[in-house]
Amino acid sequence: MSHVHFRRLTDREIAAYVRSREPLDKAGAYGIQGEGGQFVDRIAGPLDNIIGLPVGCLATVLQRVIR
Repeated sequence: MSHVHFRRLTDREIAAYVRSREPLDKAGAYGIQGEGGQFVDRIAGPLDNIIGLPVGCLATVLQRVIR
């Protein structure tokens, strides 16, 4: 499990971000690897849970299945 913590945003920052249209095609309305990443204050947990496939967890599950 991972948690993303955002800093406080100003109304101006929010309006500019919405105008950029980046949040319109993102789950959670932000991409940490895109413009939305500038708003992230800190991350607790593995980054790959946020960006894509949780590889560590997948490897553990596959090892159990293969045995």
